Amino acid sequence: MSSKHLAAAAGLLIAASGAHAALSIGGLTFADDSYADQLVASTGIYTVNGPSLAAALTDKDLSTWATSMTPGASVTLRFTDNSVVNGAGDDLALFEVGHEAYEYSQEGFDSFNVTINGITRTYFTTETTTIVDDHNVNMTTLDLSFFGIAAGASVNEIQIGMDFDTRGSRPQLQLVAAIHSGAATAVPEPQSFAMLAAGLGVLACAARRRSQRRERTAS
Repeated sequence: MSSKHLAAAAGLLIAASGAHAALSIGGLTFADDSYADQLVASTGIYTVNGPSLAAALTDKDLSTWATSMTPGASVTLRFTDNSVVNGAGDDLALFEVGHEAYEYSQEGFDSFNVTINGITRTYFTTETTTIVDDHNVNMTTLDLSFFGIAAGASVNEIQIGMDFDTRGSRPQLQLVAAIHSGAATAVPEPQSFAMLAAGLGVLACAARRRSQRRERTAS
């Protein structure tokens, strides 16, 4: 079998097994575990090019996307098998559908309102040389330092505002990926928060009882 046929067979095997090769785009390369892989919350009504909003934004596939015309629309995505680390330079990349491949424009690139650590900043996308489904892929990158994250620290959630209107255009979000990726950080489940709150309540009650006993003894 020729080397060309071997390469084609390997490609088919990867596709059949559901594996994903590392994505190289915009001068960056992202490993298979670099992407946000859980939709935590969403607000607004979405048009989705994919089986669901969650699948469109977390399937590591640039051919699926989501967009919304709802004022205040946003999505919150989580990294569960990795985290985004504040390293040197930019740490996180967002990808969205650009204009059709046969067109060229210096204007009208979309933008996202990104919220991390309670801080919101606006980022405009720029064109890459990657074309998917006859559309250019646009990208923006951001530095966690501008969100008050210390050097070497990590985050695992990001909120993305989808309602920023740039000259009549709304962003069509495809993927969110870590440029600097680190080990996954545990996120407490709601039940854990409830147990913690209950435990703190018990400790507070016990402290009040001890204080009351001491006051009665002193009197």
